[in-house]
Amino acid sequence: MLVGRTPLIQIRTLSPPEGASIFVKWEGANPTGSLKDRMALSMVEGAERRGDLQPGGRVVDYTGGSTGSSLAMVCAAKGLRAHFVSSDAFAEEKLQTMRAFSATVELIPSVDRKITPELIQAALDRVRELAAQPQTFWTDQFNNPDNRSGYHAMAEEILDALDGRVDTFIQGVGTGGSFSGVSEVLKKRCSNVECIAVEPANSRALSSTGPFGGHRLEGMGAGFKPSLFGRNLPTKSFPSRMNSLWKAPGCSPALRAFLEASAPAQT
Repeated sequence: MLVGRTPLIQIRTLSPPEGASIFVKWEGANPTGSLKDRMALSMVEGAERRGDLQPGGRVVDYTGGSTGSSLAMVCAAKGLRAHFVSSDAFAEEKLQTMRAFSATVELIPSVDRKITPELIQAALDRVRELAAQPQTFWTDQFNNPDNRSGYHAMAEEILDALDGRVDTFIQGVGTGGSFSGVSEVLKKRCSNVECIAVEPANSRALSSTGPFGGHRLEGMGAGFKPSLFGRNLPTKSFPSRMNSLWKAPGCSPALRAFLEASAPAQT
């Protein structure tokens, strides 16, 4: 299964010629267009190696849709069944993608289509019920170390492309698997690297400063500190105020978050 080895693209228009060299890892080159393909493959194959997931078995988890789409793709390729718990707070396109890979998608109703700690907890409670059923494996993306280790190769790809020289790494945090998996490799190889975790301004659980409310930034801001999020890895966390920034012409929310997080270092 062709996952990883995605391009590292230099963005030359974001800084002056004498300024920082800014690169973006284009994970859209993965089969489902998401970096989550890395951790989905890692979690499923880890379970298969341990014997926790048998041929024809069922995979379950809570997901906003990105992890679910990746898991559904991996399960379809391996002949496994998939059942995911999600919510109407997440993009319909993601829900449709999971179903397109033959996954069963169960929805938990949200309030005002906002992602809240209460919504996530309700979804996790439902997944626990499903996980107790026969021939079922819960990937448990928020706590599964195979999630984090699935991103070690991503860090190595970045280092290889940049001849081992990385000064700053910035990423939004959901489960904490990608940020922590990449950061722990970078910190071993680049002693002075600065790792910045981005979280929603309305849900600042990583920095423990609050507030802890709802938001609409899919894929990040779980409302709690995931166990996979290495406390000693981030140099700092940064609040992203991009609730409506997808409306800005030519600037995606992820890119705007990067620019926001980079700004303090440039002053």
